[in-house]
Formats: sequence, C-alpha cells, structure tokens
Amino acid sequence: MKKPLISMESVSKVFYSDDVETHALSNINLAINEGEYIAITGPSGCGKSTLLSVLGLLDTASSGDYQLASQPSMGLSSKQRSHIRNREIGFIFQSFNLISDMTVWENVLLPLSYREDLKSNERDVLAKDALEEVGMSHRMNHYPAQLSGGQQQRVAVARAIAGKPSLLLADEPTGNLDTINSKAVMELLNKLHNSGCTICIVTHDPNYAAAAQRSVHMIDGQIVADNQNSRAAVNDLEAAAEATV
Repeated sequence: MKKPLISMESVSKVFYSDDVETHALSNINLAINEGEYIAITGPSGCGKSTLLSVLGLLDTASSGDYQLASQPSMGLSSKQRSHIRNREIGFIFQSFNLISDMTVWENVLLPLSYREDLKSNERDVLAKDALEEVGMSHRMNHYPAQLSGGQQQRVAVARAIAGKPSLLLADEPTGNLDTINSKAVMELLNKLHNSGCTICIVTHDPNYAAAAQRSVHMIDGQIVADNQNSRAAVNDLEAAAEATV
C-alpha cells in the first residue's frame, strides 16, 4: 500500500489588503499518495494556483496542518522551505520560466548547483539524464529563444525532474502551447507518472484532467469534489487483474 506523500488538514489561506480579507483557501483537506497523478480543476480565481503554491512551499498557509513526506511544513523559515523545495519538489510553469541568457544545459543545471549534497559530476549526470528523458539532449547548447514553445516546456520539465523530486507540480503547463505541443507535453507527464512520479497538475482542460487518476474540483477556495477518474479506475482494475494472473 502506497504511503501518503501529502497530507493537508483544515488548511486556509487569507490575503490582507487595505483592511480587506480575501479567503483564497478555506478549510482544505487533501491527501495525495506516492505515485499518484492528481488534477486540480475549477474556474479562474477559485484558488487552484494558490493551493499549488502552498503545496510547493512557495507560499505558506494562514492556518491548518500541511505535511510533506510525513514532515510538518507549517512554521518553517524561508531558508528551510527553499531547502525542501530544491530537493523534494519540481515545478513546471505555464510561461516556462527559463532564463533567456542561459543555454538549455545551464537552465537544467541551475537548480542542481544549489545542491550541496551533490558533486559536480553527479549534477552533470542528472542534467544529462533529464534532458534525454524529455528528448532535448540534442538542444543542450541552444538558448530558449532558439526553441519552439513545446521545446521550451520540455526543457522546463527536464529542469523540474533533474533533481529526482518526490513531487512534481505543474501549473497550466499547456497554457501557452498549441494543440500538438500540448498533447506532447501531457504525454510526457503521463510517461513520468508511469515511471513512478507523483504529479499534481492545475488545468482548465477537462480532457487533460481526465488523464489524471483523480480530479479535485475547487470553487471559491474550497474543494467541492474529489473523484477518481473513470479512465484511471479502469486502468487500476486492469492492473489489479493482471497482478492476480
């Protein structure tokens, strides 16, 4: 039985401005197991990206309990959160967030350069393996501006997985891509999931949400539905049947 990688209990996030309270998250209860693929859906402004930011330790909750790999995350300093993010969490953003004056190789290697637990040759191997995983090793000496949008997102995926994180977070990863490149990126995420990666993706596309094992739907900062997708349910049943043969 797989262990829970993420556990959120009664998590809320409140933003304050000019004496106005904005409740971005309200009483979130969520558990994600190791190796699970979950999609977070809902209308614009419902709190999807805020939830992803809290999950990724880019932001802190106002109240509640959040544990990542059985370790409490509430009350951590900025330095402690950065340390955990660098080792445990990979991020994929809608706008790619590649550094324009760095090559593909340098972009993927950058997060690894902060890993004091890795030697230089170990970082090189991880970066090389990640680029090969996403099919971009032949472009390692190119700059982001020399790549298509789909290629840039593949490099962003390589950067996110190079450190072998426990959790991969993707915020609208196909938002700036055309249909063909969007499909290619989603197929890549599915491949990563099949290899054991835990993935949490924010998406407004119902087809991409259906590709995940679970869909968590949000409205006004609250989770209003948490369902196993029918396609994933069929896959689980087929896998269970094969295991008994």
